[in-house]
Formats: sequence, structure tokens, C-alpha cells
Amino acid sequence: MRNGILVLAALLLGGALWGGAIREEGGETVITLKVPSLPNAAFTDASTRSDVAVHEAFRRDFPELFRRKYRKRYQAKPQKYGKFRWERVRIELEAASGIQVEGVENDLLAIAGGMAPDILSINFRKSDNYIRNHFLYPLDEYYRTLSREEFRELVPEKLVPVIARRGDDGRQHCWLVPTGALLGRVLLYRKSLFDERRIAYPDAAWTWRELYQACRELTDPARGVYGLVMGQGSAEAWYWQTFLWSAGGDSTAYDPATGEWRCAFDSEAAVEALDFYTRLCSERWTDRRGRIRRGYVLKDPSEQNAKWERGEIAMKFGYVDERMIAAVSPEAVGIAPVPLGPDGKTRGSEINCIMMGIFSGVKEPAVRDAAWEYMTYLTGPEAQRLRTRILVEAGFGRFVNPRYLDRFGYSEIRKLTPPGWMETFNLAIESGRPEPYGRNSNFLYQMMTPPIQRAEQLSVSDRLPENGPERRRVLKQLLSNANARADAVMNGRLSDAEKSRRRLAAGAALAVIAAGFALVFRNVRKLHASAAPPKAAANMDGANTCASICCCCPLCLRFWCGSMSRWSAVR
Repeated sequence: MRNGILVLAALLLGGALWGGAIREEGGETVITLKVPSLPNAAFTDASTRSDVAVHEAFRRDFPELFRRKYRKRYQAKPQKYGKFRWERVRIELEAASGIQVEGVENDLLAIAGGMAPDILSINFRKSDNYIRNHFLYPLDEYYRTLSREEFRELVPEKLVPVIARRGDDGRQHCWLVPTGALLGRVLLYRKSLFDERRIAYPDAAWTWRELYQACRELTDPARGVYGLVMGQGSAEAWYWQTFLWSAGGDSTAYDPATGEWRCAFDSEAAVEALDFYTRLCSERWTDRRGRIRRGYVLKDPSEQNAKWERGEIAMKFGYVDERMIAAVSPEAVGIAPVPLGPDGKTRGSEINCIMMGIFSGVKEPAVRDAAWEYMTYLTGPEAQRLRTRILVEAGFGRFVNPRYLDRFGYSEIRKLTPPGWMETFNLAIESGRPEPYGRNSNFLYQMMTPPIQRAEQLSVSDRLPENGPERRRVLKQLLSNANARADAVMNGRLSDAEKSRRRLAAGAALAVIAAGFALVFRNVRKLHASAAPPKAAANMDGANTCASICCCCPLCLRFWCGSMSRWSAVR
């Protein structure tokens, strides 16, 4: 609700939206570019130092880049680009700032306040909302300047559907630029716990069966040891999503013919995934001391990090980074692909990436051009070279993607890369799917979580059948109810039964309002009749009846039409 109010405010304040600035200073033209954030040079870790170096290099390289690509064009069209001294140009980067409100995206607050940055940082789930609300400037004119090789280098193949979407005009447009390292979800495991129980390490052949068996053998709550980490709260479905994919299902589905999205987490595959997830989290079992336990996972977020560091968590899901695969000790921690699903063939990893787009409120073409150059520079060859050099010099060379080690002259370090890590990353990307990015996906995890939590509540209270068709029927009903509600909220889709129910509710409300109007006018008529002479009272009866009809009917009709358009329309 708060996000919707802010979107409305942003649209109403459209005249206040502004982008970067251009000024002349000291005999040169300065383009100020407002970006989502800037790295803090006070931090000395290798990752931050590499980000600082990349930003310094962009400031250094921008004047030559501008001279080569833009100067002649700007000088030839002063009416479009302004009458500035384009012979000498430099760039200034300014970090976005503003108030923060819990549960509300900072970008929306900045847009509503007329202080939006020139570049917006966009995750997959909220991208559709920003596109449909016209907060992003289409980047087609820039993408057309790239060669096929440059496009492939900038946009990984699996991210193409995320950055290229249909606009209000019905045509496909490119809206976003991947500016962060490509991430793949994997399974991290603590080697010492597996060694202690003499259990084979997870590998690419692992299925749900091996995961379940390992969790059972490794979990020992009396010692504070748990087989796996999961989450809790309104976005718990993030943990369930990988099981849904591995079972062969999906949370949403897109129809390219109509351009419409629908929720799809009520399939038989979803039932299979919820069944397995519920067993992991809440299955009843008895430990070696005769104590009744529930599940094999730890969900309390306050303990998870500390327990992982102490070696009390056997496995957890995490991301590996395309640039620096992982900064963990390979002697203590192993990395394996997400386990295969029940068919032994399907693996549902997730791929993700930080993306940026140009704010549609930027009016200066020169600022838009600078924004494009900034976004593409962050993942360009010079940025990759700088990051690789700094990470190698800081002693993290063995964790760097071997592709970059070979490309920038550090091939001798390649042999230090932990065995199997690069293969695991490649398999995570190969089997990965982009995090949900469809219509209103920003709310998807919140809509998917209730059936997960309800299934666990039923299991813990021994009201969920342990096995068989009845268990699946209960889980199917939980998912179907949640999926229908999600489809209504996110996509405006209503079932025939729901539309009928809402029509009946609207009709009943209409009847109550009509009866109320009739009662009020009847009492008013009686009051006037008692105070008037007989002949005047008779005339007044007719007048009041006409007034009742004239006032009541339009209001009732307006309510009925409004109710039907709001409650029965399927978008």
C-alpha cells in the first residue's frame, strides 16, 4: 500500500523530477552524474578497493571516451545538447542520498520527492514495476551501437529476457544493463561435519534423497548441530524456490502471445516440492536420547552466522560470484551444485545479478549518454582488468575466475584454483534460472510463503497426514488457495467462482444501500407531511417520491458500475 501511494505521488510530481546537471567551470564543461551509490574509500578490503579503483579509472578515462564518441555530434547539434564547451569535458559522480523508511524502497522515495538519481539500481523482482510505471528510459538506441560480440560480453544469454521486455507500445525494448557479477546459487558444506560422520561430500550427482539422508544423519540438536539452514518470515519462499524448480515446476508463467503473466506455484511439481521442504523443516523424529525433535534445519536467523562459523551447520545455500568465486577456505568449506530433484535429472539453481537503468526523468541527452557509459564501464575490459589485478595482489588470486586470470596474464595462478569450484559455478549458471522478474514479482515471495508456513504448522501439530494421497491433497489445497490469491493481487486474475462471489457481494451491498436510501427518504417524507396542510402534504408526497428516485437511482447505479469494474475486470 505504501509503495502504491509513493508511485502515485511520483506520477503527480512528474514536473519535479530531475536528472543530472551540466555546468561550465574553469574553462571546461562538467557533467554531474548522480549514481545509486559510491564505494567508500575508507574501507580497505580488496573488493571495495577494486570498486574504488574502477570508479577512479572511469573519471580518468571519461574525457577521452567523450572526445572519441560524442564531441563532434554535440558540437554539430547545440540545439539538442546545449551550447557548452565540449572541447574539454570531465565527469563528476555523486552518490544518491535521501531518507529511508522501513519497508519502502529508497528509489521510490527519491522519485516521489523529486530527487531521483540519474541511474536506478534494479533487482530482478522489482524490474517489472519500474518498467510499467515508466520510471526507466528505454536503452534501445544504445544497445544498437553494440556489436554482437559486445552484446554477448555485456549481457549473459540467460539475462536477455530480464533486460528486454515488452513496453506499453507492445514492442520489445531493452531497459537495463547488468552491472554486477553474475551470481549462481549453490550448496556450501562444512567438510569437518561430513568427515566426522564419514559421509561422502555433496557432488553434482546428489539428489534430494542424498540431501535428506545427510540432514538426518548430521543433525544433532543436543550438540547444537543442524543439517541445513533455511529462513523464516515473509520471504521464506526464497528458500523453497530452488526446490520448486528442481521438482520441475515454476512460480510464474509468461504467455508471449498475449504478454500476460500468471502465477503457477500450484502444480503437482509444487506439491512435490512442498512435501519435501516440509519434511526437511518439521518432520517428527526421535534423537538418540529419546527426545522428540522436529525437522533437520535451523531457521533462527540470529544464530545462523555464528553457528556456521563455529562449524555447527553442515550445509547452506549461497551464491558464487563470477568474478571471485568464493572467499571461503577450501580446506574447511566445499561447494557443490544444488541437488537434483526427484527425477534425478532436473536441477533448479538461481542466477542473479545487480542491474542498473537510466531514470526516465533525466532530460539532458548528455547526462543519459554519460549514464550509459558509466553502466557499461563497470563490467567492461578495464574494470575487469583492475579488479583482477587488485584481487590477485591481495592474495585472492586462487578464488578469481580462471577466465579472468588467463585473460589478464595470471595463468600461473590458475593451478591454485580449488578443484571443482569453477565446474560448480558453470553448472550453477547452466542449470540456473533468473530470479522471478514478472509482473509484480516484488511481492511474489510474500504471496508464496503462507502455504509453506501453514504446511509446517499442520505438520508440527500432527494435523498433516504423514504420507499418501491425503497429505498431497492437503498440500495441493494450500497451494491452490495461495496461488489464486497471488494471481488476483499480482496479475488481476480472478477465478469464475471468485468473480461470482464478488458480484453477489456487490449486489448485496447495493441492495443494502438502496434500502437505506429508501428508509431515509421515507422518514423525511413523514416528517414533512406531519408539518404541512393536507393538500400540501399530498403534493409533497409526490415530490419526495420523485426526489427519492432521482437521487437514489444514480447513486446505486454508480456503485454497481464501480463495483463491477473494480471486482470483476480481469486484466
